[in-house]
Amino acid sequence: MIFEEVKLYTARLAETKHFYKETLGLNVVTESDSSFTLQIGWTNMIFVHSEMEQEPFYHVAWMIPTNRFQEAKAWAAARVELSTQEGEDETYSENWNSHSLYFEDPAGNILELIAHHSAHNESDRPFTTEDVLHVCEVGLVSEDVLSTVGELEQMGLKRWGAISNTFAPVGDVNGLFIVVKRERIWFFSEQKAQIFPLEVVIQGVGRLQIG
Repeated sequence: MIFEEVKLYTARLAETKHFYKETLGLNVVTESDSSFTLQIGWTNMIFVHSEMEQEPFYHVAWMIPTNRFQEAKAWAAARVELSTQEGEDETYSENWNSHSLYFEDPAGNILELIAHHSAHNESDRPFTTEDVLHVCEVGLVSEDVLSTVGELEQMGLKRWGAISNTFAPVGDVNGLFIVVKRERIWFFSEQKAQIFPLEVVIQGVGRLQIG
């Protein structure tokens, strides 16, 4: 599953843009008074100004080369404070055969860098921002996880491994919805998942407006 576009909302547009452009050094391809767009490999990641009463936040993961996790970790740690859980600032998933690290942006968005070791995306050069390959996970918060999974399956998407009534990955190694129940605490975070507007464009599926 390929995320061609991911549109998120933020109450802290200027701070958020500065973070991605100046702190992380990512490529801002368009910007206006009300939005800006990052080029994350093949994904356009768009932030739009929000005036909602509650400040929106999301979970998004970026794919990195399978053989560059430690370099990516050093790159991130030089720029941001890495999130920790039980004293660890990285994690390995046996089920997914992947390494991940987490950090938050000024709007409270929970960002993940993930190296899937089953993906054939090795890099033969030192890690740079060009090795942030694409958006490969988008958190999708629901009151009824299993019902939401059913709706995604009707669109032709498939479950990716085991699911429960609080957590369900849907898609494939290149792109996953991480469907979680509202109020579930996000991994490597103290934030409880909440439902906010979200818009994505998926290759071969089209545009989905959620929330």
